[in-house]
Amino acid sequence: MKENLLQSGQLMLFGMGGVFLVLFLIYLISRLLIKLFPVEKRE
Repeated sequence: MKENLLQSGQLMLFGMGGVFLVLFLIYLISRLLIKLFPVEKRE
């Protein structure tokens, strides 16, 4: 029983870590694209 609980906790940690890693990568890529292709201001 305790072993199953530890395994499920470890699996949940990897899953949540993966979600946050993907969100962080999307954030970094969007920041990079904003720097590479800035919005031109029209007057």
